[in-house]
Amino acid sequence: MRVLFLSTHAFLPTTRKASVHFVTDALAARGHEVDTVSVGFSSLTKFKKPDLYAQLAGPQKNRFVETGLRRRAACYLPPLHPFSSRNSALNAVNGLFFPLYGNLLPSFLKEAIEAADVVAIESGTAIAFFDAVRRINPSARLLYFKRDRLDSVGASEYLQGLERRIWPQFDSVIVPSPRMAEQMPRAARLSCVPQGIDKDMFDAALSSPYTAGTQNGVSVGNMLFDAEAVRQMALARPEISFHLFGAGVPGEYPANVRLYGERPFGEIVPYIKFADFGIAPYRLTARELYLAESSLKLQQYGYCLLPVLVPDLLEGGRGNLVCYLQQGEADWAGKVARAARAPHEPAWRDGILSWDEVAARVEADMGV
Repeated sequence: MRVLFLSTHAFLPTTRKASVHFVTDALAARGHEVDTVSVGFSSLTKFKKPDLYAQLAGPQKNRFVETGLRRRAACYLPPLHPFSSRNSALNAVNGLFFPLYGNLLPSFLKEAIEAADVVAIESGTAIAFFDAVRRINPSARLLYFKRDRLDSVGASEYLQGLERRIWPQFDSVIVPSPRMAEQMPRAARLSCVPQGIDKDMFDAALSSPYTAGTQNGVSVGNMLFDAEAVRQMALARPEISFHLFGAGVPGEYPANVRLYGERPFGEIVPYIKFADFGIAPYRLTARELYLAESSLKLQQYGYCLLPVLVPDLLEGGRGNLVCYLQQGEADWAGKVARAARAPHEPAWRDGILSWDEVAARVEADMGV
């Protein structure tokens, strides 16, 4: 089958990997022709992320390039693009721009839609293209690859309203968590496919990046990042080193915290595998509790048998969670020490899927 993914992620060797990267690679490895188009970028991107823009404005700009066996990637890079904002006036303007952006497509994208047997649209800006996809290729099977709640990631009211309209029109809505499925409308055709792990990459990592005899905690990603919680952890245990990976991780930290920014996934793997504990410093409300089941980093920590420091709302998990109070924690030193000294239990990786196993489940939604 020829599969097209519309995603708000960049498909570059230098950027971090999210679930959509692993799934598309696994589908290609299973014999499908897989195209990805990165959307939600434009000339505006160079003001906020100049390094990323420079890469996207290269070979992938408004054209496909071969990135692997049965894999092509492109970036739709117009002069301007609509975006979600906390400014109500900007959101109102962008609410008028989103339909124009999603329906006036460049030729390379139209051709990819016409050729696809399956079009998968990731949650976020990419859903603005829903109506155009249906119009251009009404026979394509249409999947909604929903990773997060739009209200949790700060999507505009326009996108949230659009999502409510188009949910029932997808052939399948793929969610990573039973808890998220419970929050979805009955009209959606739901399929729960959990996150996976690149087991081969973790298994192949044999050398620790940490100095022998040191204790180290690792945090990967910047979604709902609670910088103050991490700062308090580091202040409470200055003898432990904290390693933070993620673009634009905010905050000022003591000397035992190291910021790495966004790195290729292969560079991050040994930092996860050989850490003493993981950190998932989410700033949570009840609506984000699905993260206990869907968080990619929690799966990665579990596979590497790491205890994980998490806010108290995020209970359960794989039995490896060390919970701190999101408000008013009085024993940061004790909580960090508990995570750093906890035994690493082999049972914590039970039931974690490989990305090939995840892709096999996605194939069922593709009609294979």
